[in-house]
Amino acid sequence: MTPANQSVARALQIMRALADSRESLGVREVARAVGVSPSIAQRLISTLADFGFAEQESSRRYRVGVGAFAVGNAFLSGNTLARESLPELQALAERHHLNSYLGVLRGRSIVYLAAFQSSGPIAIKSAPGAETYLHTTALGKAILAQMTLDEAMALLGAQPYRRLTARTKTRFAPLAVELRAAKENGYAISDEENLVGVYAIGASVRDASGATVAAISGALARHELSRAKLPGLCRLVREAAERISMRLGAATLPAQARNGLTQRRT
Repeated sequence: MTPANQSVARALQIMRALADSRESLGVREVARAVGVSPSIAQRLISTLADFGFAEQESSRRYRVGVGAFAVGNAFLSGNTLARESLPELQALAERHHLNSYLGVLRGRSIVYLAAFQSSGPIAIKSAPGAETYLHTTALGKAILAQMTLDEAMALLGAQPYRRLTARTKTRFAPLAVELRAAKENGYAISDEENLVGVYAIGASVRDASGATVAAISGALARHELSRAKLPGLCRLVREAAERISMRLGAATLPAQARNGLTQRRT
């Protein structure tokens, strides 16, 4: 492997630190995040600001600049997966009042590519580019469900898995039960396992080869959910994922997955 250019690597680390922070950062905070001296951090972030990838506020703190937005927007507009998914995500948010997300597998995490805010009470805190967990999210479970159980267990790594809420499954055995059901039904569930008070439904997206390339999910406040409402919401998310898959050239899902909706206890 060719050694990374140190200055480029540090500049990218700075961009990641700015993107991950909910507040603007001062030079010393940037230096600590990257592990360099404040003088080196100042030179790097000043260069990023010169090219529009960082912006300095009046407080002399820095945030992500419009240059980074332009690059990210170019990725979305030029990415077939994102382009074909966005109308479906927007419909889930606007017509059906579900916060909607698009995520892809990167390493052992899910990376958000897009998120749409609904009119519901759940505020979206996961920006495009942010990472989340496989074992706690409907996005992650939808992707894991398309693997063999051995593949899924190997990808998740050592047990116990990180606990985010009282409902998080930290062992593979109970998670495997859900993954089998998700594969059969065509959708996965996260019932307050990633965030307290949030219920999410996820479904995998496939390309022309039939390979799973992403997942979408819809989320709503747990208290808004009823037993009567759940099957319809699961169907909405699953069918939206099917339409995206077909736009990417995938064949329709097997009959058992299309007709496999089952009511779950709420």
